[in-house]
Amino acid sequence: MSLENLERLEQRITSLTEKFAALKESHEKALGDLSVRDQRIDELNDKLKEFQKSKAQIHSKIENILKRLEVMKTQSES
Repeated sequence: MSLENLERLEQRITSLTEKFAALKESHEKALGDLSVRDQRIDELNDKLKEFQKSKAQIHSKIENILKRLEVMKTQSES
């Protein structure tokens, strides 16, 4: 192998090594972003569960009020 070929090979290896390092850094950043998003999804799921629980409680209270009003209506018609 001539010196010129070795220099081209060295440049190619250097270029590939730099690209690999950039890809690795990009991958690590993407993993970090994904972790943050996973945490946010967990937080939102917890909030959704709370809202659904509150909704069910409110629905139950409204049903009870409507039943009492119906009973009062029935009693007043008698």
